[in-house]
Amino acid sequence: MNKLTCIENYIEKDQNHFGSFIIEPLEVGQGITLGNALRRTILSDLTGYAISGVRINNLKHEFSVIEGLREDIVEVLLNLKEINFKSLKTLKKIDTPIKLKAFLNVKGPLIVTAGMFHLPKNLLSIVNSNQYICTILDSSELFIEIDIEKGKGYKLIEENRREKIEKTRNHFKDSSTIFIDSIFMPIKSVNYKIKLIHDSYGNIKESLNLEIRTNGTITPKRSLYEGLKCLIDLFSSLFINENFFSLFEKKLIIKKRKIL
Repeated sequence: MNKLTCIENYIEKDQNHFGSFIIEPLEVGQGITLGNALRRTILSDLTGYAISGVRINNLKHEFSVIEGLREDIVEVLLNLKEINFKSLKTLKKIDTPIKLKAFLNVKGPLIVTAGMFHLPKNLLSIVNSNQYICTILDSSELFIEIDIEKGKGYKLIEENRREKIEKTRNHFKDSSTIFIDSIFMPIKSVNYKIKLIHDSYGNIKESLNLEIRTNGTITPKRSLYEGLKCLIDLFSSLFINENFFSLFEKKLIIKKRKIL
């Protein structure tokens, strides 16, 4: 009987969550198969939330200037990309993308951080609320509204812009939205190691050690569970395909008859 054991679990200073797991005993050769499949699935198939569009004081593009702001707009956008959102409720599946909005409206002089955003109530929270955004040097006002989208993987600026244009083709086009690359992946890294062990009968087996590091929006244990669930759903959907197996069995019977 294979067992999954968590041997290490802690949160780092930068809110990254680390977990180490061992799966054993496995047959020789199964470690790399399972480890590689889990690594690729956990890195690419888990969903998360990220900013896809930003509106700042009705600016038309990222090369504009706001008086009284120490950073330029490009720096502000880069800082906004570092915000990590955590879902408080299960909204919808990835098949129907979710888009939410959040905003802040402050007056200087002030150091602006991610925790100042007003998020949709009881839906999202910010893990790294101390994430630096910008500094207002005088009494100027700053208004930032962000579009938060649910997805997986990585989405380029061009994709976000194209989706916005398609949806607003027959409506008023909001030209003040500045689009940014969206990083939905909640996983920072996944590594695995394989070593040979002996079972209670002295047989040579393999032990798979998985090390998972997340951005704090999901625990390593949960990410491993989601990865296993994705693989189970993938293979079970193939296994229950009755039409495929019935066709395969018919062809096999015909071949046997020809041989006989």
